[in-house]
Order: sequence, then C-alpha cells, then structure tokens
Amino acid sequence: MTIRTGPVAIDPTKTALVVIDLQNYFLSPLIDRPPDAVGLKVVDKLLQHAIPACRKAGIPVVWMNWGLTEQDIEEMPPTIVQGFSLDDNFDGQRRIEGPGSNIGSIKLENGTVSEGGRVLMLDQWNTATYTPLEEKQQSQDILIYKNRLSGFWGGTASEEILKSRGIKSLIFAGANVDQCVGGTLQDAVYRGWDCFLLSDGCATTSPAFAQQCIEFNTELGWGFLLSCEDLENSVENLQTGPDART
Repeated sequence: MTIRTGPVAIDPTKTALVVIDLQNYFLSPLIDRPPDAVGLKVVDKLLQHAIPACRKAGIPVVWMNWGLTEQDIEEMPPTIVQGFSLDDNFDGQRRIEGPGSNIGSIKLENGTVSEGGRVLMLDQWNTATYTPLEEKQQSQDILIYKNRLSGFWGGTASEEILKSRGIKSLIFAGANVDQCVGGTLQDAVYRGWDCFLLSDGCATTSPAFAQQCIEFNTELGWGFLLSCEDLENSVENLQTGPDART
C-alpha cells in the first residue's frame, strides 16, 4: 500500500477499515447540522473511494458508533457530559442537551415524521450510521457500539471482536479526528495493532491545528498516513514483496 513515506505491505484478510462516529446525530441536517459540515466531505470521500476499495479488496468494514445504555449514562464522567454540552455545531438556534436527552420529532427526507430518539442511546434514529453510509452497509460488516471517546474503552469488546477475526491492521476514518478517532487510534497502537489514518477520510470541528497534530503524530510514530485515493490506488495495485515494508 502506498503511503506518504513509501510502500507498506498489508494483508487485506487481516486488515479492517474502522469508521468512527459518522452517525445521524453528528451529521444529519434533519436536526440542523450544517449542510456544509466538514464531516459530510468525509462521507463523500469514503463513499467514492475508501469503502469501494475495501469492498474490492475484501477488507472488512467496522462501524464504530456511540451507543449508550442507561448504565452508561449513570456512569458517564462529568468531562464527557461537559463536552457534549458545549456542542454548538448547529444551524440556527437549535441546541441539544447531552447524552440521554430527547431530541423530539423530526421530519425525514420522505416527508414522514419520526422520533429522533434519545441522544446517542442504543437503537435510536440519531444513533444510527448516517443514512447515506447506512445504505451502503453490508451484512458482513462489523458494528461496534462504544460508550467513551475511545472505542477500546472497557465494555465494548472491540479488542476481542477484532482479534477473533485475525485483524492485525486498522485503517481509521471518521470524526472528530482529534477526539474519538484519535483516542481510538492511540489505544489501538498501544494494544499492538498496525494503524493507518485516512487524512481526508477524517475531519474535526476543532481548529485546523488539532487535526494537524494527530496527523503529525500518526506519521511520526503511531502509524501511517494516507488519503482515500491512496487506498483506492493501492487496491488497484495490490502487491507483496521485498520493496514493501511490513
């Protein structure tokens, strides 16, 4: 696989694309998220390049989303609650309280009215993968629900699920790259996975330096940095051999 610093060899059967937090709650204009949100540009890149490339190469896709239980709400640290309470990435005057609060009714694209559900709780409309991505999910995809910024925090079984499938390398995408994506990537590195970050397959609502910091550290020591088109081109030219680093 071609990255910025040269070729790297991966085994597609032991690699997974991990898509983090691209959910209706964070992206959907139906609850007044901005129609030009940076996360939507990520969705386009994944749909056009990364996901089709992974399907072609037989690389499994992992959808790692927030999905809370009542116990999770009770045990939620104040710092996490505060972070959600500061979220003002909405058009107009809409504000939504933190995890577990009720969004209320929303009008779907087809004109029907549905319940948005409780914020980031399991089995709610707002917690589902963002609709254009959800439409591309396949039955063999892996769905993991998390209850903290990192998808490897206790209780998610992420480590067991990935290891049971023989996964050795993880390609990360999603938002926010300096929060949930970055936190999960770092935990994966410390647990022994080889990690890749899709630079244009990630985004953040934080200042630009936040993403630059994650990309810098990924390229410097946490793993490898590439674009969605780099991944696509690499799948077109899959090879192994002495010229590729493992």
